[in-house]
Amino acid sequence: MAADNVLEIKNLHTYFYMDDGVVKAVDGVDVELRRGKTLGIVGESGSGKSVTSLSVMGLLTGTKGKIAEGEILLDGQDLVKLSEEEKRKIRGNRISMIFQEPMTSLNPVMKIGAQIVECVLQHENISKKEAYKKAEEMLRMTGVPRVEHMMKEYPFQLSGGQRQRVMIAMALVCKPEILIADEPTTALDVTIQAQILDLMNQLKKETGTSILFITHDLGVVAEICDDVAVMYCGRVVEKGDVKSIFAKPSHPYTQGLLNSIPHLGDDGKELQSIPGNVPNPKYMPEGCKFAARCPYASDRCRKEEPPFFSVDENHISRCWLCEDGKAAGAGKEEGGI
Repeated sequence: MAADNVLEIKNLHTYFYMDDGVVKAVDGVDVELRRGKTLGIVGESGSGKSVTSLSVMGLLTGTKGKIAEGEILLDGQDLVKLSEEEKRKIRGNRISMIFQEPMTSLNPVMKIGAQIVECVLQHENISKKEAYKKAEEMLRMTGVPRVEHMMKEYPFQLSGGQRQRVMIAMALVCKPEILIADEPTTALDVTIQAQILDLMNQLKKETGTSILFITHDLGVVAEICDDVAVMYCGRVVEKGDVKSIFAKPSHPYTQGLLNSIPHLGDDGKELQSIPGNVPNPKYMPEGCKFAARCPYASDRCRKEEPPFFSVDENHISRCWLCEDGKAAGAGKEEGGI
């Protein structure tokens, strides 16, 4: 395991064993999260982003999902091999998670302070008074007003942005090595969204926490991430540092995601979209899984699944058109935000 990587996911296969077949939600994912950096995992709904994060957190128990193969290395320790008790000690302590909708993640009948204090006491051997003080300090770091009053309030008494800040405080109160953020700004308006992203960047610098950021929004990725992994049909199809991905998107799927983003000055222009639909995960086609929707697909694409090809020093793409060093869409204007 590379010394500058806090987390490495290697050849991860997470399957859901349903009555009418097996759903390969995550089908051979390899990603690395650098220490103190933010990795964005991007893709449409159903691409396997959230299942990847739940696999890391060990939150598949009680579902029909199971890690069939692969390793999840936290500082070299394989989380897949740990017992449920060992995983519980890591969750909230070394790895924390912020979910998409805070109203369903917070306990509606517990006061805010009690919920954060409970997180502290579960992982640290300190008094309740000390835990309460620590909870207040963490809430102040997130920039919420009148902390003393908020500690005594219930989730329904807070706005969406305030609840999301509470979730961030709960996730970071034990100073985890890794914070997983699963679409944390989707339910918020754009002004609050920008504030939450700024807050996460600020807290990352102050606490040194590495962030795994799950999103479908490449605009958000450009704002907060250092590295990007683009997922499609349970697989990573392109990954690299954020500047290289936006300057030279080499997989047709990545290009499609970038082209679908509206830009200032594009008044009157019709938004581009990716044609077709994501394949049924129970009946995956042969070859490249994106071939049916790809404007550059050949017979080879439909028969053989491509390996990764190098685009730049820290940038690889799973596309046959990159085999000879020519990215899909070569000659066209390069992508970017």
